[in-house]
Amino acid sequence: MFRIFFTLIIIFSSVSAHPVIFKNGKVFWITQNPSFNDIRFGISKTSNWLIGGRILQDRKTDETFALMNNNYLVKRWNNKNSQANIYLLSSVGLNTENSESMATVGIHGDWENRQFMVMEMLEYYSYNNAWVSNTRVAYSPFKVDYSKTSAWFIAHYRVEYHNDSYSYMFFPVIRLFKKNYLFELGSNGKNSFLSFMTHF
Repeated sequence: MFRIFFTLIIIFSSVSAHPVIFKNGKVFWITQNPSFNDIRFGISKTSNWLIGGRILQDRKTDETFALMNNNYLVKRWNNKNSQANIYLLSSVGLNTENSESMATVGIHGDWENRQFMVMEMLEYYSYNNAWVSNTRVAYSPFKVDYSKTSAWFIAHYRVEYHNDSYSYMFFPVIRLFKKNYLFELGSNGKNSFLSFMTHF
């Protein structure tokens, strides 16, 4: 069953990560969390499909992977004061040390208005058979227009399932967003989270 699901993800989302932006828009994205260093560059070929490259480094094993990355917007709900999205995510590529194949598949869902946001992302990593869940609840105390800096306070809960064991982490995260630049910084005293993204 999982093989069928994996094949369908690859076929429909091609050779992903949120977001998918306007057609022909480009995204550059750097993220560091307790498990990975992740660098991505993508181009939205259509309004619902982003394809690009990805360098993923496992910080625990020091393995590095060169991947083709896809995000596919399955469904978007635009309401008067809010928006919701479902994305399929996939990456395929090679371990840079030994050329062994590696793939990721996932699903991302979110809902937001100008003050509140909830998000869930579930991903599977083939090289170590790990499942990773990232859950977010966010609040922005101020409603501002596009030209001003928007600040968000985020509760980020991460669960990783690997080798029949779970690990849990909670991060308070601050997000600053202005025009086409996004910056996030979080820490729980032991582990940290950092993300920077721009689109053009």
